[in-house]
This record gives sequence, C-alpha cells and structure tokens, in this order.
Amino acid sequence: MSSSTWAIETRGITRVFESRKGFLFREATRTEALRGIDLTVERGAIFGLLGPNGAGKTTLTKILSTLLLPTGGTARVLGHDVVREAGYLRPRMGLVLGGERGLYNRVSGRENLRYFADLYGIPLAERDRRISEVLARVDLEGAADRRVEEYSRGMKQKLHIARGILHRPEILFLDEPTIGLDPKSARETRKLVRSLLADGVTIFLTTHYMFEAEELCPELAILSKGRIVARDTVARLRQLVGGDRTLEAEAYGFEDREIDVLRHLPGVSKVLNEEFGPVSRLTIRVRTEETRPDALREILLPGHPEVAVRERRTSLEDVYLDLVEEEAR
Repeated sequence: MSSSTWAIETRGITRVFESRKGFLFREATRTEALRGIDLTVERGAIFGLLGPNGAGKTTLTKILSTLLLPTGGTARVLGHDVVREAGYLRPRMGLVLGGERGLYNRVSGRENLRYFADLYGIPLAERDRRISEVLARVDLEGAADRRVEEYSRGMKQKLHIARGILHRPEILFLDEPTIGLDPKSARETRKLVRSLLADGVTIFLTTHYMFEAEELCPELAILSKGRIVARDTVARLRQLVGGDRTLEAEAYGFEDREIDVLRHLPGVSKVLNEEFGPVSRLTIRVRTEETRPDALREILLPGHPEVAVRERRTSLEDVYLDLVEEEAR
C-alpha cells in the first residue's frame, strides 16, 4: 500500500517537553511524552488509540492535527506532512476534544456554528444551509437557538461534533469524545460517530473506555508510556495475550502447587492470581477448547469446597490490562 493511500502515516514520532522548576527555576526537567511512534491508518475507517492517562494519546492527536510540533520523526496525514503542509491540511481536518471548552456559552448553538463557519471559510451562500444540515445530523435542531450555557454536557458534545464536521473534513480527530457523559449521551455520541463513516470520513478516536473501542473500532493500537505496545484487530489482540477464552476461579486462597497444576493444563497460556482481601481470584487464559470449567473444579474442589468457577470471553479490557502491565514491568 503506497503512502498516499494511508490517511495517517507516522515514522519515529517523538515529543519531549522541557520545563524548569525549583528555586529560581534552576532545575530542568525533561518528559518524553512520545518515544518513537510508527503508525499507519487506512482511509475511510474508525481507528482507535487506547491508553491510560498520561500515555501520550492527546499529544499524538495534537501532532497529527497540526496543533503541536513533534520533537523528532515525521507524520503525514492525507499524504501531506503535518509540519511543512499544515496550511493545506487544516481545512481538511476536524478536531473534537473531550470536555466543554471551545464553545461560546452566552450565544446560541446556531450562532456558535456561524462563527466557526466563517473561520472555516464556508461561503455565505452555503453557510446557513450547512449549519442546518449538521444541526439535524446531531439532533440539535430544537435547541439550536438556545444559549449554549443552557445545554447539558451531552448537548455540548453534540455541538462540538457539529462544529467538527461543519466544513466536511476528510479526517476527524476525536479525543475522548464521551468523557464525562452520562450513559445515554455517550451512546448517542457513539451512534453519531458510526454514522459519519457513510460520508467517507476517516475517524481517529482516542479513548480509555474499552467497551467503546471494541464497539466502534475494527482496528486499534494500545499506547503505554509513549510507545505503541500492540496494534491489531480485537480478535487478534485476544490471541496475543493468551486466547479468546478466559476462565475464572474464586476461593479463599490458592496454593502454589494448585496454580502450577493449572498452568500445565492443555491450552492454558497464562494464569494470573489476584487477591481481594481474603478472597483470591485466578484468571486463566485458554487458547483451545480442551480445558473446561469442570476440569478446574475437579482440581480445586478438594482444597476449596466453596470454589466458584466461571467462563467468559476474553475482553478488550483483559487485553489492555495485560499489555499495559507487561510494559510497566
């Protein structure tokens, strides 16, 4: 696949923040927010970037959307360099940041969009029609002429998205778009994001909500401490951490010899032991169908008559925690 086919292509992106602190600011500090990011994203899809707070998600988003210069490496969006060709790219990008900043609360939603339409250079002959279109798209027609200070947080987020798609961008950056939203507003926002694919928009989504990424993103990358530790489909990431099936056993303490027996069962790739007060939980990743819950009960029941065993599908949260914790070691 050629470089011009990618919506996003980065090579060795780094970003270092330097500051001073202490008495008379004599002590210099250096923080590596990004440490060599290589990433490609296809056009016309939703790509997810996961990571804990401080992993570098927002820093990378700001570099890709031309708001922040990289310290090193190169980044191309829609085939154009984000540093040298920022002027070309900005009219073709949309950016939506989580939270309530970036709107004018004392005027209406419609007036906010008129202001941004003028900034985007949308012709006056098209402006009001385009505003009406996006207001309908985000279901804010009935509230369009109310002051934004009267909007709920979910309504403000819809207005942020309306602003982000007003100029019909080719690529849309969504930085934790559902953060702080109630479940209903978050669901409506995810539905809206999915609908944008019909317009051929490429969406780059950052989030730390696992279920959101699993619902929206065919492919995703996991960022930890400024590095990408994994990138693939959810199904293949499950295999990366030990299998599609997870068995769990809970009881009052497990002995090392019992855990060792479980590790040698057919298809078992990993056994994790966590303590929750007096109760211990074993989490067993299984690659095949050979080992079933009954096999665990048979092994553990003699020493733990109260043992509870269950089976579930390995979740994206399991994948995320395994990979991030492995990186932290």
